[in-house]
Amino acid sequence: MEAGAPRRSGTRCHLWLTVLLAACALTACRRGAGTLEPSVPPPPRLTVEQVARLLPPNVKEREGWARDVLAALEVEELAPSPPAVCSVLAVIEQESGFEADPAVPGLPKLVRTRLESHADKLGPPGRKVLASVLEGKAPGQKRTFDERLSTVRTEHDLDRLFRDILAYYEDKYPKTYALADLASSLFASGKLEDLNPITTAGSMQVSVRYAVEKEGDDADPIEVRERMYTRAGGVRYGTARLLGYEAAYPEPLFRFADYNAGVYASRNAALQAQVSRLTGLALAPDGDLQLYDKQGEPLDDDSKSLQALLAFRQRYAPEVSERQVRRDVRKEKERDFEDTDTFRAVKRVYARETGESPAYAQLPQVTLRSPKLKTERTTAWFARSVQGRFEKCQARYRALAK
Repeated sequence: MEAGAPRRSGTRCHLWLTVLLAACALTACRRGAGTLEPSVPPPPRLTVEQVARLLPPNVKEREGWARDVLAALEVEELAPSPPAVCSVLAVIEQESGFEADPAVPGLPKLVRTRLESHADKLGPPGRKVLASVLEGKAPGQKRTFDERLSTVRTEHDLDRLFRDILAYYEDKYPKTYALADLASSLFASGKLEDLNPITTAGSMQVSVRYAVEKEGDDADPIEVRERMYTRAGGVRYGTARLLGYEAAYPEPLFRFADYNAGVYASRNAALQAQVSRLTGLALAPDGDLQLYDKQGEPLDDDSKSLQALLAFRQRYAPEVSERQVRRDVRKEKERDFEDTDTFRAVKRVYARETGESPAYAQLPQVTLRSPKLKTERTTAWFARSVQGRFEKCQARYRALAK
């Protein structure tokens, strides 16, 4: 037994030496030209106090906004890094100037025009029906609906008014009234969206349809709207819409464009431009490869972009079937679209035919149309404006970090 002890000790020493040499070798690899990537420190996580100091100077309730921004990032499981925080702050500043329920200039006229247009579709009696309904009052209200309509300032004011009108119609409108059938046609759906010209809400002006869909099939649209008009709710839905998806954009500018034009619009606009160059078919790089209805659902008709992709397939990539192209295009609002045969074929052929590296993104060319806009604007204008605010926020952070 004792004769064997020195041999076991020698074996143990040999093993320790082997481990030590392996550790040294691994350390050398990490320090050298390196087969392993050097570790990158995580970006700083901002506190409420730090975020509050990044807001523009004239903003009130600074800590409240800061807390809501950090809470929204936490819900999306995103680190509160300076770029993430500044992205959210830039959009809030652009869309509302840090107002939870921003006023809409000329809102009474916008709504009245929409109501009258809808009433005119019912023929000559339509205006009479509308006037009769607007003469009503909600329980406990001294003013008529028409008088209240003349003083609405914000989207929340408007929603309250519409809800009261619909409740009045359903519960109080005389059933024996000669024009009851026309009134039924005017307010039959009971949906605010049908008569409300304002489709975005809150401090980040998020699509109401997006917010409702995010909450799931059982969501109450009225409850969702009420949350959107609060500071916390508006920031929550806006942050999710802005940062809640993966995209390999080289700079925030393209994500800001997506916020305005739709998820992955910048990525898809680059693909449209590349397909247009390869096929010679003129395409507007608007970021939509399919046609959509007002509810955002794809239409059955082929868009010009889809027609161009089919022409591309026939000329350059016959190994990709027409059926495959059509199936791939359905994923245009998803990250997985980049893994499809169609997407990869366009990028591969573009590089081969032009000798250029295909861009991942470009600003979509979209003209903005909204009753809130007094002059014509574009998605590119919106993205650059937000980018400017983002850069100012980043500059404030750098100054604080010194």
